[in-house]
Amino acid sequence: MNDKMVRCDLHLHSCYSDGMLEPGELVGMAREKDLEAVSITDHDTLLGVAEAFAAGEEFGVETLAGIEFSVREQDQELHILGYCFDHENVPLQVQVTMLADARLQRARRMVENLSDRRVHIPFERVLGIAGKGTLGRPHIAKVMLDMGIVSGIQEAFNRYIGFRCPAYVPKTVLGLDCIVRLIRDAGGVAVWAHPGAAVRKRRLLDLVLESGVAGLEVWHPNHSKTVERDILAAVERHGLIATGGSDYHFEEAKRASVGEIGAPYESVRALKRRSAFLR
Repeated sequence: MNDKMVRCDLHLHSCYSDGMLEPGELVGMAREKDLEAVSITDHDTLLGVAEAFAAGEEFGVETLAGIEFSVREQDQELHILGYCFDHENVPLQVQVTMLADARLQRARRMVENLSDRRVHIPFERVLGIAGKGTLGRPHIAKVMLDMGIVSGIQEAFNRYIGFRCPAYVPKTVLGLDCIVRLIRDAGGVAVWAHPGAAVRKRRLLDLVLESGVAGLEVWHPNHSKTVERDILAAVERHGLIATGGSDYHFEEAKRASVGEIGAPYESVRALKRRSAFLR
């Protein structure tokens, strides 16, 4: 089969971070859409990896270990995806546990900030919405929506918990070099997620590549065809791996459904080759 006909969604989020579906449900959706491979790239957590692997076996969908981290470089937030790593790697597990605790404290402080502004939501309800996953701002927004404080998730961000809004608390992040080293030391491959037009910033791109990032996410709902071409040009110029995915979280937030945007199977081959080389 021609690689261009084989679609892979390498950017999905489950209930273990800020998505709403179980890993198995996401893999099941991928099977219904005849996807060849997927990766669930939850934020700062490895909790759903084993479930994703089990679902992949059940549904006959190749499943790659995945994770997504946030970093800050040159006063800009960047997201780094990790693929094909050993999810039982101890140093990696230690760091994600620390980040999960930082997320918990951040969410608690944002709820306190809301209360200081006479917007009262029970922190226990936020914990309940998050369930077994790591806490994030979407969980706070969902409680605000359920309580009728806002009319939509986006309004919660725009008025209260978005960057520079009254209740906002900065995220605890690790450095770019640290994140890439963690992924590589666990036998994984680091990819710059949805770089968008920032890929045109030569100094920033050079910094990312010098850290050891081996790929760029080309196909993403936020990318126009022009941006895709710019990223593909950078991929070819620097000998990088091109990846892509829907960045699916849940129905209300979806910009693309599972498998609607993705990558050819050659992306999976390239990630696996690089991972095997690192190991």
